[in-house]
Amino acid sequence: MNVPDHDPGDEWVTVRTCVWGHEAEFFRSVLEGSDIEAFIPDEQMGTLRPHLLLGTGGVRLQVRASDADRARDVLDSIEA
Repeated sequence: MNVPDHDPGDEWVTVRTCVWGHEAEFFRSVLEGSDIEAFIPDEQMGTLRPHLLLGTGGVRLQVRASDADRARDVLDSIEA
């Protein structure tokens, strides 16, 4: 799993939680197409044991805190 570099001044925050890994992948591609770095910390677990994610809240999609508002706007716009 590729873990992005950690910058202590700009924490990773969850902007969306998905039931399925492919949903999170789609949303990540939308964000990256908008020049927003995105990370799926549950990516491997979702592939290996997807049924376990249902009990833990799902697959998290994260962005840097400084990009969170813009990321939410982008995601909301594609769902509207």
